[in-house]
Amino acid sequence: MHLTSFKKSLKIVGIITVLAAALGATIIGGSRAAQQFAKASTCPAQKIASAQVGANSAVVAWETTDVSQGRVEYGTAPTSLNFTAPEATSGKIHNVPLTLLTPNTVYYYLVAIGDNKCDSSGQTCTDNCVPYSFTTGAISPQPELVTTTTPTPPVSPTLIPPVGTPTGVATPSSMISPSSSVSPTGGLSSFCALVQANIGRSSKETSVWSTFKQYDIDGNGIINGLDVIKCQQSGK
Repeated sequence: MHLTSFKKSLKIVGIITVLAAALGATIIGGSRAAQQFAKASTCPAQKIASAQVGANSAVVAWETTDVSQGRVEYGTAPTSLNFTAPEATSGKIHNVPLTLLTPNTVYYYLVAIGDNKCDSSGQTCTDNCVPYSFTTGAISPQPELVTTTTPTPPVSPTLIPPVGTPTGVATPSSMISPSSSVSPTGGLSSFCALVQANIGRSSKETSVWSTFKQYDIDGNGIINGLDVIKCQQSGK
């Protein structure tokens, strides 16, 4: 009788122990699941992605259910996100440009809204965050500029008359200078005497040449001894 009662007691105790263990496991597991669910659900940023990635810039985009204003924390090492780019305005569609980036470099980033930081696992994090990443492009080489030089046409040499030779006037070989004028052997008429008196005048004296031009018998722009001879020969 006592042995039967003892066996029943042991069986009841075993059942109670098993039920207690199952209940504890259920409570602990449910608590962990609740924590994991709460951890995942507290990340307000969704559809986080990088876009328009170039050599020196990129855009980080995401969406939120509620109107909010966040920021992007980024850097060149996954554990050192030393740079911050805040949003200029609040909204549900978010686009934050990152500028002055280094070409051909891996950048890591998180999206933060208030105290919540959202990493690439889709959950919030504090210390052991797993950031998103993107790689900037390389700088395209600039095409070499080819310049064409147009050859300068040769300049024809300009003939410079000897010093003292009037421009547009016959050279000394074709005229007689005043100092070498030839006086006629015979007597001169009054007109030819005036030609002789004005030897040396030329068309350079523009202000008075109209008066003395009549004595330039040969019309070469200067009055000389040859004009006296030709005046005498013409019978003037």
